Amino acid sequence: MTAATTAAVATAVSGTAYAAPTPSSPTAPAGATTAAATPSPSPKSVGPGDRIDILQRSLGDGRFAALQCTMGFAVVTPSGQRLGVTAGHCGSPDQPVGRQQWIIGEIVQSKSPAVKPDPKRPGQFMPVNPFGPDWATFRVTDNTVKLLGSQGRIAPRTVGTAKVGNKVCQMGSVNGFRCGTVIKVQGDWILTDIKTTPGDSGGPLVRTSDGAALGIITDAVTLSDSDTGQVKGNATQYYSLPAVLAAAGGDRLSP
Repeated sequence: MTAATTAAVATAVSGTAYAAPTPSSPTAPAGATTAAATPSPSPKSVGPGDRIDILQRSLGDGRFAALQCTMGFAVVTPSGQRLGVTAGHCGSPDQPVGRQQWIIGEIVQSKSPAVKPDPKRPGQFMPVNPFGPDWATFRVTDNTVKLLGSQGRIAPRTVGTAKVGNKVCQMGSVNGFRCGTVIKVQGDWILTDIKTTPGDSGGPLVRTSDGAALGIITDAVTLSDSDTGQVKGNATQYYSLPAVLAAAGGDRLSP
């Protein structure tokens, strides 16, 4: 018999300096602090698989504690606003979103399971209910930064429903492009045999046969024998993109 242990895969980033949005930005996120010097060139775009940092609190002098995550997909709301999708455990509504040490936007909606300390990983946390919704959307408030619907090998054309046996690939900001097979589908959740690590949360999962967008990375999963405790393998859990779009209020995939 096999047991599964899940752990949310956002990773903490502390003490990173962030610049506030450029003067052409329509609004600056609440709590944004301008760094004394520009830490890096401002980003030109953000798209599927890119690293994003969700700023948790200011440390002063333009520095913030943040969670490193990954952008999943670009979507369009019924009113025509374009948003990015990531994992819900990465941040809460109104928290600033950073990219390449620049504050580029803010979280709009977020749903995530409650968490508890992970007994196997000191200082890390795991969801109390690993099957609770885990998704978020964010808006890009800096109008000099372009929100991309496709990037590199992630070029989704449709939204699909995962099926066991599907060949799939994911993109994470830590582990990059990795491929594998869907091994289980349960409700709005997908499990593959792809290994992932902290920082990949929110990244996109696509089906290789038709490029369909299936879900976003939420958890790293350790498969073990429930009797002996012996680790039998690693997997990744995803929240279904169709479930995200419905819960967000009827959003659709952006071209």
